[in-house]
Amino acid sequence: MDNLFKNASGVISLKNLLGFAAVSLFALVLSSCSKGDDMAGGVTDIGNSVAEGFVVTESNQPVARARVVAYYDDWGKTALEDSSVVVFADDNGMFSLKFDSTRSVVLYAEGGDGTMGLSRIQNKESAHVMVGYPRRLESSVADASSGYMRIVGRSETAPVNSDGSFAFSSMPVGEISLVYVADEQPMAHFDFMTAAVGDTLKIPSLEKRAENNGLLTISDYRYYSGVTFAGIMVDVPAGITVPEPVVVPDDSLETPPVETDSTEVDTTENLAISINLHMDGENDGTVVYNSDGTLADPDSVEYVDGISGKGISLKVGQYIGVGNVDPCEGDFTLSIWTVWKGFRVGSIYQLLFAQRIDWTQSAARFQLQYDFLTSSIVAVSDGITSTGYVSLSKGNTERGGVLPPNEWANIVLVYESGKLYLYVNGELANESATGDKFTPKDFAEPVPFCIGGSEVANDTWNGIIDELTIESTARSAKWVKAQYDAMKSGE
Repeated sequence: MDNLFKNASGVISLKNLLGFAAVSLFALVLSSCSKGDDMAGGVTDIGNSVAEGFVVTESNQPVARARVVAYYDDWGKTALEDSSVVVFADDNGMFSLKFDSTRSVVLYAEGGDGTMGLSRIQNKESAHVMVGYPRRLESSVADASSGYMRIVGRSETAPVNSDGSFAFSSMPVGEISLVYVADEQPMAHFDFMTAAVGDTLKIPSLEKRAENNGLLTISDYRYYSGVTFAGIMVDVPAGITVPEPVVVPDDSLETPPVETDSTEVDTTENLAISINLHMDGENDGTVVYNSDGTLADPDSVEYVDGISGKGISLKVGQYIGVGNVDPCEGDFTLSIWTVWKGFRVGSIYQLLFAQRIDWTQSAARFQLQYDFLTSSIVAVSDGITSTGYVSLSKGNTERGGVLPPNEWANIVLVYESGKLYLYVNGELANESATGDKFTPKDFAEPVPFCIGGSEVANDTWNGIIDELTIESTARSAKWVKAQYDAMKSGE
């Protein structure tokens, strides 16, 4: 499994998530970002390490003046300690705190609007945390009839009922470690990261296995695929027994698209939507906008060498608009060439295609993004249901994925009969060879279609884009491979 997910606690390391580049940047600017180093209980210096970081929302926006508390806690305890380190982020969401590096530290952050989140300090430098509105958590512990559950870093507990069920009415977002306590002894824990927006998160029954050395597991292998599944991402450390795969219902094993010659597909002239932008300038219809919806200054648009002719190297806060086209009305094919430059400091999500007005108001019909938190290429509509948030494939090849940074790659997304098929460089890249079910969000009014970004500046695609096509038909795998080979041969 990808080293991104391997660490002592069995959850994602935010040091790895946000990179050494981010740590170096913050080290330069955070020497005075915190309003103080106040310690709970009047202690002024209890540790020998300083961690620096920032607080952001689930939509990757900084949280000004967020309250950040560092608790000394881990799954081997039955309750949260009273002692803590408290600081406040500055107006840019940045903070700095001192802590005892010999102890396990969990960060709890809260914004002034009721948002909250949890994270762990995995090293002596980075201490980043994401906040969101709390949600209800429901699950159960197999073969348990008493005891209670606790969340590492929080004081609230939930009793385990006679049928093993339990529920937290208000669980923070972020890195969560659930601990099952029986007879006042911590028995086992289940670690995961939240990955979707919603009021309630339901997790299947958790099992305690003797061979798993204190870990609770789920008897559904799909939760251990290394990407987001059913709203969370779970990691299994090396040496832990993974549950056997479950039998997938027959109705999900549908036949993939039938491969046909391109001559058997509707011709371009007969398609309701047929857009082809070469990114060579204004004469080909390419229009670049700023994230606030205004037209970008032509002098700010950077044209560079493309896969054919010129391409556009998007700057942060820019995107290409194609108007209120709606490929999601039926089957579609989206194709683009890109030189992706990988992670950019301050950007958790990078949008390649987005049919939306304002994500914070749930006015999004469809988008395809690279999600740095899960290192996945994800399709999103409602962000909650199993067909409204779909991880299509691991993204970055440097983390075992399919998208190579810093070289030309062809990304094609085909939507046919309610299922998505992702192709990278002519090859099917879905985790599922039969495609993934996906449901675009319904809207009565037209929604703008954007390429490489949206109204959120930090969501800009980090790279060069060229040769965009949007077509209201589902192209075959054979067609995808043929157009990829034709373009590569003409480089």
